[in-house]
Amino acid sequence: MIKTALDPLVNKNINIRLFRNVDNVSDLRKKVISGQLECCFINPKLIVDPFQIVVATNKALIAESRTTKTIFTEILFNLSVSKHITKSLQQFGITDDCKDLLVVTVEDDDSGIISEIKGKEVELRALEEIRDLNAIKKEYKIGLNEEKTTTILDSVVSRVATKDFISY
Repeated sequence: MIKTALDPLVNKNINIRLFRNVDNVSDLRKKVISGQLECCFINPKLIVDPFQIVVATNKALIAESRTTKTIFTEILFNLSVSKHITKSLQQFGITDDCKDLLVVTVEDDDSGIISEIKGKEVELRALEEIRDLNAIKKEYKIGLNEEKTTTILDSVVSRVATKDFISY
């Protein structure tokens, strides 16, 4: 688990946890959609590093207005380079067939949410085994020339941060 402070303007903390072999993804997905769980479930295959989530969350919290209905869907929307809400949520959210998921909460105590998950919490470094670098490069349109001059994480975070200004 990572617990880190966000921008001083929002004065909030973010918790990020990684779970593997989750058996109740469908139930969790329904609960988050209905608002019973206040969190964001992210498909870890498109996440290079937790910093990517921190940037998207911070951006969601400091925004003057939201594009989506909740802070948690805004996080998913901000992770994507797409300006299409549905595509962003489908791409970065979880589906019923996911077995691994990242849980993001913007609060100090996430124990109520964590107790709902029927899976094994693992260290975030296990993300390296789960993520799909080829899918990440495709999603963020990272070409060979760019790969030679910068890290994938820098490329991804730059796109997340500049999504409102540049079309990819």
